[in-house]
Amino acid sequence: MEDPLKTDVLIVGAGAAGLFTALHLPPETEIVVIDKGKKGQGSSPWAQGGIAAALGPDDSPELHARDTTRVAAGHADPAAVAVLCSEAPECVLELVELGCTFDRTDQGDLHLAREGGQTVARSAHAGDATGAAIMATLREKAIDKVNRVEGVAVSLAVSDGRCVGAWVLTGGRLVFVQAGSIVLATGGIGALYESTTNPAGATGDGLILAWEAGAGLADLEFVQFHPTALAVGEGQQRPLITEALRGAGAHVVDAEGRRFLFGHHSDGELGPRDVVARAIASRRSWLDCRHLDPGLLSKEFPTVIASCRSVGIDPTHDLIPVTPAAHYFIGGVQTDLDGRASIPRLYAVGECSSTGVHGANRLAGNSLAEALVFGRRAARAIAGQRIGTVKPNPVPQVLHPVDVDIEAGWRWVRKVCTSAMGLERNPTVLRGVDDQLEQLSILPLSSDPATVELRGGALTARLIARSAALRTESRGVHRRSDHPDPDPHWAGIRLRVAQG
Repeated sequence: MEDPLKTDVLIVGAGAAGLFTALHLPPETEIVVIDKGKKGQGSSPWAQGGIAAALGPDDSPELHARDTTRVAAGHADPAAVAVLCSEAPECVLELVELGCTFDRTDQGDLHLAREGGQTVARSAHAGDATGAAIMATLREKAIDKVNRVEGVAVSLAVSDGRCVGAWVLTGGRLVFVQAGSIVLATGGIGALYESTTNPAGATGDGLILAWEAGAGLADLEFVQFHPTALAVGEGQQRPLITEALRGAGAHVVDAEGRRFLFGHHSDGELGPRDVVARAIASRRSWLDCRHLDPGLLSKEFPTVIASCRSVGIDPTHDLIPVTPAAHYFIGGVQTDLDGRASIPRLYAVGECSSTGVHGANRLAGNSLAEALVFGRRAARAIAGQRIGTVKPNPVPQVLHPVDVDIEAGWRWVRKVCTSAMGLERNPTVLRGVDDQLEQLSILPLSSDPATVELRGGALTARLIARSAALRTESRGVHRRSDHPDPDPHWAGIRLRVAQG
């Protein structure tokens, strides 16, 4: 075994949550960030809509909290919601101070867009490329603060009851990174589906790292589908047609040109995402922007315009075909209000965490807000903890040659996930997931990162299916064909899974 790489804090993941955490650690902290390294791999740069924060004159943290709780379908943690909504404005203003170029009104105030589930315009944004603007700012500010290692974390090490580091596959070899604290910031699981707005790297890495180390996971059954992904073109990752476009007045119409969403929710196009997604999935649907000012479209939605024109659609003259696609994972590593997982010195932030904020359905704009708010809180918790001394004694990992068809394996995982854990779940199909994906989920540890991702993705899918099979009701984004209504007995009950 090689001598370990030692650091104060190890952050697994280089998206908005991980980098914002790094920026809030004390200046003297040594930080190693594990980055998969593929261009556009993380989900943060793809975020279009914005960050929800009560910054407008007609808004307040209390109203933000009411919207969040209402959309969460009786499943949100009130304490976590209060933290998010009270601290989000400060985090957005901090990004402004760091140089993030959010859109402004003619009067110089932050321009706020209205997205699904919001009763007022609440999302600070940078055109329709908010995630890219935030990531450009965070990368610039963090470049001299962190030591980047390109690789894939394959397992966590626990010694004397606390997390002490991680095994990292980098350059075809395993390196042990010893750390005083470990932060998981690995993003979501959208790549497990045949159609998603996420990049290919969203394979549930952090969940499996935590679960195999013995940490608790929660709310795995709740997978959010974005209602309006572009329904043309090839490939698994579909361009997102931001919800802010509907907030600006775009209509969803059916084949006869009728607006049908008001028949499903009083807020029509801006109803909760689970309601809108199921309604759009029930028929062929289009987004109609033709009545909007072309200047507004080109100024505020250049990403959407470019995506549409790349497939021969001009939104100023043509309808945009849309379809739901896997978008955001609500479940994850269960944490407290400071990002602590159930194993001491292990933290989780961003999409791979389960804070309880989103409940059974995420309010638009709350994902980036959660990443910033709880990333900052985790950093402060790490800075305030006692140093302690633990001598790591990690069990050496062994790499094995593995002969597996990666592309065929992923096709199978995505087919199973899409059929079993889509917008509607069938109990018989859910129960079959374990057997269908067992062989892929028990592959030995390989020196090939693609095989590591495939194994983790298959295991993640099995865990999601188990939780979805246990929750015998429909709530938020989790809809069971055999139990189409919410069950009061399930209200507030969070399903927790852990090894052992």
